[in-house]
Amino acid sequence: MNDTVLKIALAGLLHDVGKFAQGSLEVSRQYLTDNADQYQPFRDNRHTHVHSVYTAAFIEQMADRLPHELNSGGWGEGDSFLNLASGHHKPETPMQWIIAMADRISSGLDRATFEEGEKIAFQDFKKTRMLPVLEALGHERHGKYKAASDYEYRYPLAPLSALSMFAEKQDIKSKSHADKEYCKLFDDFLVKLRHLFHADSNIDLWSQHFDSLYMTYTSMVPAARVNDVVHDVSLYDHSKTTAAFASALYLYHYDQGSLNEKAVQDKTSENFLLVTGDFYGIQDFIFSAGGELNKNRSKILRGRSFAVSLFSELAADMICRAIGLSHLSVILNAAGKFTIIAPHTTETIDKIKQVEKKINNWLYDINYGQSSLGIIYTPAASADFINGNFTSLWNEKHQPAMERKKLTKVDLDTYGGMVDGYLDQFDNKLQKPLCPLCGKRPAHSQAAVGELVSCKICRDHRMLGTFLVKGERLAVFIGDTGLDRNKSLLEPIFGEYQLSFSNAVDINPLKLFNLQVQSDGLLPEGATMRLINGYVPVYTEEDKLDDRLQEDDAQPIKQGDPVTFNHLAAKAKEFRDNGKQQGVEALGILKADVDNLGILMAAGFPDNLFTISRLANISRQLNNFFTIYLPFFLQANEKYKNVYTVFAGGDDLFLIGPWRIMAELTLELRGRFTQYVCDNDQITFSAGISLQKTHVPVDRLASAAEDALAQAKNAAGKNSVSMFGETVNWNDFAVLHEHKNTMEHWFDDKLVGKAMLYRFNQLIELARRENSLNHGNATLADMECLKWRSKFKYTVARNIDQNIKGEARQAAIEQVSEMAKWLSEYGGAVCIPLWQLLYEQR
Repeated sequence: MNDTVLKIALAGLLHDVGKFAQGSLEVSRQYLTDNADQYQPFRDNRHTHVHSVYTAAFIEQMADRLPHELNSGGWGEGDSFLNLASGHHKPETPMQWIIAMADRISSGLDRATFEEGEKIAFQDFKKTRMLPVLEALGHERHGKYKAASDYEYRYPLAPLSALSMFAEKQDIKSKSHADKEYCKLFDDFLVKLRHLFHADSNIDLWSQHFDSLYMTYTSMVPAARVNDVVHDVSLYDHSKTTAAFASALYLYHYDQGSLNEKAVQDKTSENFLLVTGDFYGIQDFIFSAGGELNKNRSKILRGRSFAVSLFSELAADMICRAIGLSHLSVILNAAGKFTIIAPHTTETIDKIKQVEKKINNWLYDINYGQSSLGIIYTPAASADFINGNFTSLWNEKHQPAMERKKLTKVDLDTYGGMVDGYLDQFDNKLQKPLCPLCGKRPAHSQAAVGELVSCKICRDHRMLGTFLVKGERLAVFIGDTGLDRNKSLLEPIFGEYQLSFSNAVDINPLKLFNLQVQSDGLLPEGATMRLINGYVPVYTEEDKLDDRLQEDDAQPIKQGDPVTFNHLAAKAKEFRDNGKQQGVEALGILKADVDNLGILMAAGFPDNLFTISRLANISRQLNNFFTIYLPFFLQANEKYKNVYTVFAGGDDLFLIGPWRIMAELTLELRGRFTQYVCDNDQITFSAGISLQKTHVPVDRLASAAEDALAQAKNAAGKNSVSMFGETVNWNDFAVLHEHKNTMEHWFDDKLVGKAMLYRFNQLIELARRENSLNHGNATLADMECLKWRSKFKYTVARNIDQNIKGEARQAAIEQVSEMAKWLSEYGGAVCIPLWQLLYEQR
């Protein structure tokens, strides 16, 4: 990437910063007058688009907080940065037209209008709050939202955080109150801007940090705030898309030698490539078995999950650097997929193919075809992104190409034979030449940790899993940099990217990431935000006094270290009044994802609202729930602080914790998610819960969780939850959870004992068989199950505690007889609450 490309990208990102600054940044009337003719169009006897002058004022006034390149000549080719960023409404040069066209393409995406409703007056623009895209998403909601007043929810005008990210039902603010909210938001932004790293040393790295800061402060500021616009796209998403289009336009016309106003304004030439990368086999990679993980498996799982999250990030970076683009060209990046807007040139296509081959060669070398990267690219013109045309581009061209690519995940011509030289890689001088952790790759003497000698990849994953909980930042470098080998990789990612953990800010890496949400729910500051670490429970001082946790040399309890899976399972037990432990020692595995997301993304909007900016908005917002809110929720709730995030991002999650709390956690997460999507019944998620002993291999843990989730999606038409082999909808799951509480009261009040609970289990099986009975073709033996009601009545009468007499006994029988109604209504699903209670009492 050359300086000019970064200059244009940053100008695109900052072109509308004046909308954020307007009314909050102190700008003299003289400055506004002196610069009006240069940056503002003149229409109807007045200057319009005053925010463009505020953009110029921001760049000049913030010179001490911005890299010096933004306010000095000689950086890159052509126009000054000030004129590029501020001149988009009155362009006078080809490069200014680049920004103007990118803004217009992006505005064409964002500025759909309502069919009905009053226009927002200019003087009231600060009262406008961003509408939630998620509230209106879904085919059945088309046509419902004809005016802003049809929306029940608005986003607060606040920095993005775990607590502010939920839309609210709110009254329209008064003008004075709205002005104060904008001023506070902008003033806080300026304070944080001063503390961004690398402003004086590395403008590329600073631009990555700034991108995160700008997202934090403008992702809930509407891009369009006046007239009858649908104000559901954020200033950040509009600005980021503008930056991506501008970069691609510049490189295309530079390559074609057509950097002139007429060519730049042409909307019919296919000057863009929509590039999407998709990693296949991610979960197979994370949960691959073959070796004996034992005490290392929590670290290995954490390291693998983090590594594959980095794969998507770094693959997108490799493509951008090969083409000559900045990080701002990546407009979608979540759940192992990324989308880039690139120039449509022969060189670009060649570079994409080279990168794809290089990455897949590396992946094949480390996992022998278990995972791979597929990249597709679709040519597009400016006209394909506006006037409702994006539906055709995405759904009829781009998406089908992505589906076809999945059918050729592995290039059999290249990788279809034996692994060349596989046996030659083993060092037979080692006691165990085969890696004991993965059982696939050859062990390597450099990968020794104590007495354990593993392969380089497993050692790297153990290293990542160890240092991820230390709270340090992650620095990414190209090549070997002479860093501390204990905190860096033996096998650089894609053979190129080296990693190192550090909190130092005087280093000069390719990237510097903050990895996790702060304990108060606020987003980290200073460096680039990549919240791909999730939440990991660690030992506290109190754990040393916990009699449930057996400490030995293999599982030492050290404050600040991650809790092992064995100890997570042990925390499922509770203490009786006599001090003895009770309950099954097991792990609860929760896997969940959003239902029908592909259909929602493709058909969730009317054509005039189906845009790439809204796709980016949805993708980012769903990802935020899993990467920002979920980790905060787990660590902020004492009840769930021992739940371990294997992965959470994009639209899905995989959690491991003490089995006793997982059903309640699942209910709470579903409730929070429903709140997050503004009670939109078109956006649902399904979940599967399984119980597993700690010695179960990781691939079986994953398989059982996947089977439970598949059952929830297939047995009940999605929007459901599966546990103990039974699938119910969420409302029934909540009711059954309440029934568990009722049964606990029966047990605690000694109305029923363990023996009776086990008899209930037998009756549940009869009720289950009744529900599956084929009444048109049933034998007498089949119909034996119909006796469960009489058996139930007899069992209750015989087994209620004999010490309960008279009216109290009759009342107890009536209480416990409520279970007959549950069996009639829910059949075998009553095992969900009953088995939980039985396992708790064992």
